[in-house]
Amino acid sequence: MIQGNDFLIRYGIHNFVTYRKQGSNASFSIKKSEPTKMVHHAQDLIRGAFGETVSISFH
Repeated sequence: MIQGNDFLIRYGIHNFVTYRKQGSNASFSIKKSEPTKMVHHAQDLIRGAFGETVSISFH
């Protein structure tokens, strides 16, 4: 399985998405100030790699 920070860099979303590992669960946080299209793109990438139940929040 791909590691969170490597994933962010590989897909070029590391400037506006952060990753946290909480036990066995992955958690991502996306900057609210990003354009809606970029937010949706990041969400799709994250869910595609980590599953539909991954925790995604906004800051």
